[in-house]
Amino acid sequence: MSLPSTIRTHQIARYWYCAEQSRLMILEKLEAPESERMNEGLLIHQWLETRPKSRKEMELFESLKTVKLQRKFENIDVVAHPDDLDVLGRNAVQIIEYKTTDNTSIKPWKSSIAEYQLKIYCWVLEPLLKQLGYYLTHYHSLIFLSKHGVFLRKISVEKDNYCTERMLKEIFGFWKTGEPLIAPMKWKCKDCPRIFRDKCRVVR
Repeated sequence: MSLPSTIRTHQIARYWYCAEQSRLMILEKLEAPESERMNEGLLIHQWLETRPKSRKEMELFESLKTVKLQRKFENIDVVAHPDDLDVLGRNAVQIIEYKTTDNTSIKPWKSSIAEYQLKIYCWVLEPLLKQLGYYLTHYHSLIFLSKHGVFLRKISVEKDNYCTERMLKEIFGFWKTGEPLIAPMKWKCKDCPRIFRDKCRVVR
């Protein structure tokens, strides 16, 4: 089965939560209903857009307006939408991703999704930044906040383009063939929105 010409990074990272749900997002163009957490994420993004920026940061963001934040993989445009970028020193760039959670403890599945999403951002942005005269740092920041905006935890994520491409190949292959069929944990099925459950091949 053919895939769409453009795929967003969060859709790819969803594979780490539920492979079948990610497949339905791509092939059936399904999206989960808007949740309170999504609204909280929007508030964070609004703050990020208006936060004070240094001169170097402003120069970087102006430069990025001249390019599309995407990169081709198997003739498909993978689109990145990083939360924030920090300029360190003269031209080193660190990517910062924010996530909100209801719990003070960060579940491994939640951090796995976010970490892979951040790794894809690195893979997409590295050649674009090089073209603009910048370079990516080796480590990037994943920051978890409570739904009230309280800092919970910061995770350092290592750039690894080789593993990122290897996983992209595996994920795209699954979307095209639907195999191997990977059953998620039962609690994920119970929490799954009806829009996905109605078309899921592995409802438990």
